[in-house]
Parts: sequence; structure tokens; C-alpha cells
Amino acid sequence: MKIGSFRGRPSKAHMLWTRTTDSGKPMKRFDDTHFKRWVNHCGFDFDTRKRIDHDRADSSRTQYRCVFKWGKTKQKQVEIADKEVTLGSQKAPITFIEIDEEGLARVKVGDTEKIYNIVEMRHDGAALLIKTAGGEKKKLDGKKLSGG
Repeated sequence: MKIGSFRGRPSKAHMLWTRTTDSGKPMKRFDDTHFKRWVNHCGFDFDTRKRIDHDRADSSRTQYRCVFKWGKTKQKQVEIADKEVTLGSQKAPITFIEIDEEGLARVKVGDTEKIYNIVEMRHDGAALLIKTAGGEKKKLDGKKLSGG
């Protein structure tokens, strides 16, 4: 997948799309800057990091994440060297979409997480409209997912 800003996008709302190359192969294009601007404009949280997500790849990839809603992890009691230790709660994303540099996305809504191979993603207001390689169409309404 090519990352950056490109000419020839299907519409101004598109952030990820697929084009056919001169050799006839499909090539995904992802405008990470446009995605970040949309996230910030809508008031959601954006971050980028490079890490291994074993559900999507065995190597490290750049991840672009939009967090719609945050929560806290529960406190945990663990035993370390025969001592019981309490680990405090911390801020954690509850609802998000995270796209890697190959166009594979992890979508988490509450307790449900799914992986999608995205071939097209555009915005309509605060909603993301997604088409997958399997032909599925998904709508992530950011306002509803953020509780706003």
C-alpha cells in the first residue's frame, strides 16, 4: 500500500482507496494526513505507532488509530515473587479503528473486535464508510460510537 497524499482519489472524502496499476494489479492508497485531519476535526483521538499486531502480521507495521471512546482497565491482583501486588487501572481505548500500512484494520466496539481487509474508506461527516475485500460494507458512526 502506498501511504501519503495523492492525486486521483475518487472523491475528497476518500482516505483509503484501491487503484489498478499499469500492470493491472490493484494497489491500495492511504492518505494518512487526511485521516488524521478528519479524526482531529471530529474531536476523536489519533495516534500512530509501529508495532507487531499478531492478528494481522508477523512483522512490525505502522498503525494509524482513531479512538472514538476511552475507558479504564480494571485493577488486577498479581503475584510476583510470593508477594501480592495490585496493578492500578489505566486509560484504555474501548472503541476504535486501527489501520496498518497494508490496509488491514482492527475495529473494536465494546467487547467485539474484528479484522477487516479494507479496499475503500471515506468519511461522511463523523462517520466512516468502509468497503472490504470480501465485499462487505461497514459504517462506523463516530458520534454514536463516542457516546456523543
